[in-house]
Amino acid sequence: MQLDKNRISTGSKNWIRYFFHLHKKGLLSIGFKFKSDSFGEMIHYIFNKTGILYGSALSTLYASHKFVSHLTKEEKLKLLLFENLFFVYQCKHEQSKDDYNKFLNLLDQFYNKFQKKISLWDFDSDKEISLKIEKILSERVKIKSNITKGNYWLNQSSNGLVFVDVLIFAAFLEDKETDLVEKYDTFVFNLMYFLTKAAYSDGTIEEKEKRLLGYLLSSSHLKEDLKQKLANWISTPNQLEQVILFKGSNLDYKLIFELCVFVACGTHTVHPNEERNLKKIGKELILTNIEIEEAFLVGRTFVFKNKDALAILNEEKSSGVLLKAIQKKWLLILGRNKEKLFNEIKESKELMDLIGKSAIRDLSAEEKDQFKTQFYDILKSMPSLAIFLLPGGAILLPIVIKLFPDLLPSAFKENMIDEKKDEKK
Repeated sequence: MQLDKNRISTGSKNWIRYFFHLHKKGLLSIGFKFKSDSFGEMIHYIFNKTGILYGSALSTLYASHKFVSHLTKEEKLKLLLFENLFFVYQCKHEQSKDDYNKFLNLLDQFYNKFQKKISLWDFDSDKEISLKIEKILSERVKIKSNITKGNYWLNQSSNGLVFVDVLIFAAFLEDKETDLVEKYDTFVFNLMYFLTKAAYSDGTIEEKEKRLLGYLLSSSHLKEDLKQKLANWISTPNQLEQVILFKGSNLDYKLIFELCVFVACGTHTVHPNEERNLKKIGKELILTNIEIEEAFLVGRTFVFKNKDALAILNEEKSSGVLLKAIQKKWLLILGRNKEKLFNEIKESKELMDLIGKSAIRDLSAEEKDQFKTQFYDILKSMPSLAIFLLPGGAILLPIVIKLFPDLLPSAFKENMIDEKKDEKK
């Protein structure tokens, strides 16, 4: 199926302005019907429906599949995070819900309060706020891990706690004087505490649970002392202390408990005694019996329907995850460049002659050399493909793309707004 010409490419520049361009034209809209006008219930529904609560972009919020089918998981999660932030803004500022510049300015103010948490890089060098936000969102969906410790899979994973940004942004829009860093740390620390309790609800912790908790801890951006305390609790259950429940909303408590159910049900079969202990955690979070049962239903249904799509739940060696990611990147680049590659081949008469001959007989040694020379000449016009052929190119390619994104031909073509064409319409 041919990709839609209006596709959004979050791996290239100016995708935020292009998103607004499509939204203004009426091509992007919420794809869900809500049963309630309650902000909390709408966010709760969206978090589960799209998968952002579980660190995955199983579906997007405004953009339909035809606009995003070409994106990588990380690129799609970046878009989903942005869509959720935009949705929160539209809910909180109904009278100016389509004022894109106001939204970007508020988002800029919000993330400025998180500058030290986000990255050591200074994003203020970009005069265009939308480009600055694009870089910030790229940082938010990544995990910083130490490759020397063998955590290769972490470098190919995305931030599993990006949904927290959405909750904190909603709090910021309610009260701009709120200490957002403190609010973030409090919520995430309590979340990790209850997730650790959930993992030990059957008296032991499985390797998958440790891996999942380690992944979320790496996503946490917490202060080092808090991270170390949580790491000790994960590795040594008898050191787990009783933590006084933080002052949060019913939505906060629901989301935490649903993630507790996810940790348990996503890693093994939950037995009756373990389920009783999990329900006690629900009670600690001041949830009603109905809310606890609903959380089990939501969590189990999500895992059942999407387990294969959630790489973090699948047991794989870190090296296998790394190689798979490289293969996916290579296939993605091939897909994005196939039209240009085919056109280049068609325009090369000598190469086409050789392809025709190879269909009816084996090429001679001289003809094979001619084929290689012709084909390599084509690849030289497509730097991203040529790099892949270098010794160690499979490892080098993702690094080069990250440092020099404009090497990809698609970088010049994606997210371009054809204003003259729109004016004619």
